[in-house]
Amino acid sequence: MRIVVMGAGSVGSYIVSVLSDEGHDVLVIEKDQDALNYLLAENDVMGILGDGTDPSLLREAEVGDSDFFISLADDDEVNIVAGNMAKVFGAGFTIARARSPKYQENYEFMKKFMGIDYFLNPEMLAAIEVELTLDYAMASSVESFFEGRVQMIEFTIPSNSKMVGNSLSDLSQNGFLENLLITIVDRDEEIHIPNGDFIIEALDSIHVIGTPSDLRKLYLGEFGNNTDIKSSLLIGASRIAYYLASDLIKKRFDVKVIEIDEKKARDFHRQVPNAIVIHGDGANSTFLAEENLEDYDSVIALTGIDERNILIALLAEKAEVKEVVTRVDNKDLLRVTGVLDIDVTVTPIKEAANHILRIIRGKLNKSGFSISSLYLVEDNEVEAVEFKVLEGSTIIGVPIKKLNIKEDTIVAFIQKFDTNQVIIPNGDTSISQNDKVIVVSKKKAFKEIDDILVGK
Repeated sequence: MRIVVMGAGSVGSYIVSVLSDEGHDVLVIEKDQDALNYLLAENDVMGILGDGTDPSLLREAEVGDSDFFISLADDDEVNIVAGNMAKVFGAGFTIARARSPKYQENYEFMKKFMGIDYFLNPEMLAAIEVELTLDYAMASSVESFFEGRVQMIEFTIPSNSKMVGNSLSDLSQNGFLENLLITIVDRDEEIHIPNGDFIIEALDSIHVIGTPSDLRKLYLGEFGNNTDIKSSLLIGASRIAYYLASDLIKKRFDVKVIEIDEKKARDFHRQVPNAIVIHGDGANSTFLAEENLEDYDSVIALTGIDERNILIALLAEKAEVKEVVTRVDNKDLLRVTGVLDIDVTVTPIKEAANHILRIIRGKLNKSGFSISSLYLVEDNEVEAVEFKVLEGSTIIGVPIKKLNIKEDTIVAFIQKFDTNQVIIPNGDTSISQNDKVIVVSKKKAFKEIDDILVGK
């Protein structure tokens, strides 16, 4: 695929790296010489120095011949103008980064009248991820499939867990994993896609997939209900905080927001009047103590500075807050500082990359979008992908036990088209056209369901 990316900032650089690794023909437009030089040195891509809203430059970049044009500058309006011009020039599919709530609230209007196929809002996507994790205080990540009917949660096996010392087959047979499937195990930084003989050990980090009700039953059995969260202290009146606070208040959470910039604090209170907004330094331990940090079920650090967020997380951990969520754009900081035990880290850049990859891979099939959801987990070593089975797939009607599926790949869940039922398949299960299928694999760059087969 020929893909033109405008913007070599933090979001653009990460996405360009992912697209380059997948073998796409990528051209980058960037007006900052140093940023462009760095990106070109790190990735096998081409680059043009200049303004992505300049029609002459877009002609030079031949955006009309591109399959995708993705505008990822820091300014929403610049992205929208560039995306609109690219569409006029004939770009196949246009994606524009637009973070302001005013564009999100008028999404369909903007799509229709600005000629942009998809508006990307990394901050809103990050807020959704955080909200999901608050349902499971001891989980470090939560992914959603089948429009929320199936979820995959990650947590560390407690030493006193009844799962310890048992194989996955035994856990399924005795009903402990009823209607649930363990899809990924991280043991001492070695990633496993486990089979039925795999034996669970204490401190394994596992990903479990199932319906929310079945996951909730397992979660309560492992951790009890004293981890439920009903109050949140958000530090940093950022765009993520806006989307998150608005949704949490609708769920009747007690929400307080701390912001060091007085003007931003006042603006935030006007936007979210039902939240308590305090002007102060959320990274100051004395101030946090005065604001009764320890009384909140969750503390969520959402400033624009990774180092401040990590410091806030450490203060919250010290206060024994149930759930600590931290925005970290550069996860290498966690390794460098040795701070690896924060409950949940959220990375808007990664959320953006997941969505762009879903769109690009899914659009490759002329019959329609084949991918509904895509998540890169375990430092991008594993992919969890939701496929729609399109007409012409070679897997249709074949029992799963007769499919030659690639190593380290499992078919985790199916949503049947005819009955709308969601099931964990067994060897005798066959897949039909228009079914939706969740696949978890250490293999990369699956574009359609048939890619799970050996030789594809």
